[in-house]
Amino acid sequence: MSEDIFSQFFNLFNNEESDVNWELANQINNHITKDEENIPFELSNNEINYEQIFRVIELNSEEISKNEPRPREITFLTPKEYGQWFIKSIKHFNFENIDSPELSLFGGMGGNNIKSSIFGMQFGNLAGLLGKFSWGLSQFGLILPQSSTLGINQKNFNAKITSFEADENDLTLGLFAIEYTTLCLGVYTEPFKNIMNTLTKSSEEMIENLKDLNLDMNPETINNPQDMFTNISGVEGIDPSKVFENIAAPLSFYRSVIKQKSKDLGILQDESIFDLLMDLSFSNYESPTKDIETKISELDNYSDSFLNYLVDSKSTFSLEKILSDSDLIPTIDELYDPINWATRTSMPPI
Repeated sequence: MSEDIFSQFFNLFNNEESDVNWELANQINNHITKDEENIPFELSNNEINYEQIFRVIELNSEEISKNEPRPREITFLTPKEYGQWFIKSIKHFNFENIDSPELSLFGGMGGNNIKSSIFGMQFGNLAGLLGKFSWGLSQFGLILPQSSTLGINQKNFNAKITSFEADENDLTLGLFAIEYTTLCLGVYTEPFKNIMNTLTKSSEEMIENLKDLNLDMNPETINNPQDMFTNISGVEGIDPSKVFENIAAPLSFYRSVIKQKSKDLGILQDESIFDLLMDLSFSNYESPTKDIETKISELDNYSDSFLNYLVDSKSTFSLEKILSDSDLIPTIDELYDPINWATRTSMPPI
């Protein structure tokens, strides 16, 4: 990373932001995606009316439910801009109640400021990762942002659409619907808490690595903050496979919900298009996200079967109820055997 990012990391310890250092998050996203800045803007097929496709999805979504906040416009973004859009879209969550004694006690510095900067660092890494390598939030089942704008990562969108031998209008309609549905599901905050708990744990592990070095963390004594990080692995980016390993089951479950809700829109006669687009086994590229994609992909069939079980068993819990309560989200073992989930969730509290 460039020196200005590390300087920013320390100079902003005295800021008044008590939740997340958003300026630092933006700087890190911009650094990670800087090699993508000069990619020319060119959609996969100039004959496709993308705005009209978006309006079809919007209309069908309103016919199903009129209560959820939903995107009102679509925009195509560079990888850098997509990361910025992601950061802007998650600011509405309440981060002040994030409790992390490990972050607060670190180094004797102001607890809120160190926590603010660490989370800014993590969100910047996550945003940059999404901008550079992902074709959308649904790729990982990230039900995080709410936004009035549907952001499309143009570079990776093109790569995704052109990788299939199917009608581009149908593929575009399907992918837009999937991303649109993901944004609408952002009304549920419990999925976000899963991500926050994971990032908190990852941040605490980062802090432990710093503490083990016995560094003098007083900003006034550090002339070049970058020197402090030279030998610390992982500071310049998060390992998505490690970070998301413990929540592979929820992410797979969320992906199946996204896929099913997208099918419920009734906009494609051939619903297998949604299955095709959401099938991570078709990914033919190498990226830092490949391992977690493989792990999630191994669970996807079980997640789909779990949703079928909810219908067939006439479960008392709707998808909306499950999305609203983290305790109702199935574990890996419960995806394998939904009867275990039914038994656990039907037991009275002790």
